[in-house]
Amino acid sequence: MVSIGKDLWPPGFTEGIVEKTINGVTVNTYADRPKSVIETLQNSARLYQDKEALVAGAECITYGELNRRVNNMAYALRTRYDIKKGDRVAILLTNGIPFVISLYAVAQLGGICVPLNTRLKSSELEFMLNNSGSSLLVLDDSWWVNIEPIKSSIGACREFFVVGQEIAGTSSFAELIDSDAPEVVTEQIEEHDAALIMYTSGTTGLPKGAVNTNFNVIHTMISYKRIYDLTSDDRTVIAVPLFHVTGLYAQLLTYINLGCTIALLPMYKTDEMLRVLEEERITSMIVVPTIYVMMLMHPEHKNYDLANLRVAGFGGAPMSGETVKMLQEWLPGIELHNTYGLTEIASPGTCMPKEDAMRKLGSIGLPFPVNKCKIADPVTGEELPANTEGELLINSPNLTPGYWQNPEATTKAIIDGWLHTGDIAKIDEEGYVYIMDRIKDMINRGGEKIFCVEVEDVLYSNNKVMEAAVVGVPDEVFGEVVKACIVPRPGVTLTEEEVQDWVRERLAKYKVPKFVQFLTELPKNPNGKVMKNVLREATGN
Repeated sequence: MVSIGKDLWPPGFTEGIVEKTINGVTVNTYADRPKSVIETLQNSARLYQDKEALVAGAECITYGELNRRVNNMAYALRTRYDIKKGDRVAILLTNGIPFVISLYAVAQLGGICVPLNTRLKSSELEFMLNNSGSSLLVLDDSWWVNIEPIKSSIGACREFFVVGQEIAGTSSFAELIDSDAPEVVTEQIEEHDAALIMYTSGTTGLPKGAVNTNFNVIHTMISYKRIYDLTSDDRTVIAVPLFHVTGLYAQLLTYINLGCTIALLPMYKTDEMLRVLEEERITSMIVVPTIYVMMLMHPEHKNYDLANLRVAGFGGAPMSGETVKMLQEWLPGIELHNTYGLTEIASPGTCMPKEDAMRKLGSIGLPFPVNKCKIADPVTGEELPANTEGELLINSPNLTPGYWQNPEATTKAIIDGWLHTGDIAKIDEEGYVYIMDRIKDMINRGGEKIFCVEVEDVLYSNNKVMEAAVVGVPDEVFGEVVKACIVPRPGVTLTEEEVQDWVRERLAKYKVPKFVQFLTELPKNPNGKVMKNVLREATGN
C-alpha cells in the first residue's frame, strides 16, 4: 500500500501540487515556489524591511539589517577569499545571529554551507571538514580548543573566522560583516544546485554528508508553512540546534521565508525557554519531546502566560501519550503535530493532523502533501499491504540527490527514487504511518542519533576491554540513553567511571554511556551474533 500525501490532506493543504520528473523519477512538487534559499531572504527583506527578524538575548536585528550584513559577508568572501559557486564553507556555531548571517552569505554566493555539530570532538570534526573539502570555517571562539589540534590536518581549510575574542592565527568574523559592500553580490543559482551538506551517522560509524539542494529545502519551507498553517504574523523560538534539520530547515529557513520573527536560544534552559515563550509572544515551535517533558516538570510552568502559543510540533523521538495529555491540559486548544523527518529528506517525512493527535496516538501521521510512503520487505524489496510491518520507504521532492563523496552509500539508500529509511514501520488502512522499531543499530537520545558501533569502536580501543556491546535503554527524560555492556579482559580492574571517562575523552558528551554493565560473557545466538535484545532487557541499568 502506498500512502500518498496529496490524496490524504484537505484541499487547502494540497493546492497547486503537480507532478514533475527529475532524473527519471516522478515526484509531487509545489508549482508556485521560490527558486533558491537566498531568494527567500531577499524577498522577506523587501517586504518586511523594518520588521524584527532575529532576537538573540539582548540583540535584535531587522530583515533589512540582516540582508545588509549577509551581503557584506558575501562580498568579503567573494572579493577577499575567492569563494565561488559550489565551494564549501563550514560553520561551527551555536544558535545565534552569526550562524544565520553565515548561512545566507554562503547561499548568496551559490556556495554549499556545511553546519557542524558543536558537540563533536576534534577527530569527528576533522573527518567532516576533510570529507566536505571545506575551504573556510566560521566558528565560535569557545570551539577553537577542538579545532586548533587538527588545523594542520584539515587540508582544504585555508582560513578560520572566529566569533568572539581574537585568537592568534585566525581572522575576525566581525570584519566580514561590518564593512559596507559597495555592491550587491549576485550569482546565477539553479534550484537543483546543492545548498547544504548535513552530516548524519553512517552504519559503519563514519558520518555521511547528505546533500540538500535549493529545490529540496524550498519544498521543506512550503510543507511546514501549509501543515502548521503559518503566516508572516507567526513568531517562533528555536531551542534545538541549528546544525540539525529541525532547527535549520523546519524553523529557521521556513520562518525567514515567511518574514516571521525568530527568537534564538544558544542553549536550552527551561527557565529561559518559558520566559522567551511568554515575553516574545511565541505562536509556534518545534522541539524534541524531552523539552516538553522538562517544561512540564518545571514547578512554575503554569504561572507563565503562553496564550499566544497555538502550534506545538514535536519529533526526533517518541512522545508518550501521557505527555500529550498533560500538554493539552496545560495549554487547552494547542495544536499538536507529531512530525517525523530525516536529514536525507531535508526534514519533513510525515506529520500528524491536529485533529488526530489522540485518535491516532502512536502514529507519526500522514506523509507531507508532496510525499509518498510505502512499506517494503527489507530483504526482497516487495511492497507490503496495509498493517504489515516492513521497512519504511519515502518518495519526495525533498529527497537528497546523494551523500557527498559516497556513491556506495547513496546507491544503497536510494533505489528508484525511494529512500530506504532503515525504520521498521506499518501503514494502516487510512494511510497513517507507525514506526515500530529501527533496522539500523541506533540509539535516539532526545533527538540525538547515536550509532552503537561508533561507541563500541571507542570501547574496543581500551586495552582493558575484551568484548563490548552498546544498546539503548529507556529513559524518562531523553527517551533512550546509552548502555554499555562490557566483558573486561581477565585479571584487570575496570570501573564504570573509567569507562565513561574513556568515551567522554573521545566522543561527544551525549554519546557517553549513562549505564555500564560488566558481564563474564555477552549473550550470543548460534551464529555468534550478540543478542542485543537480551542486553536491553537485562538488569543492571
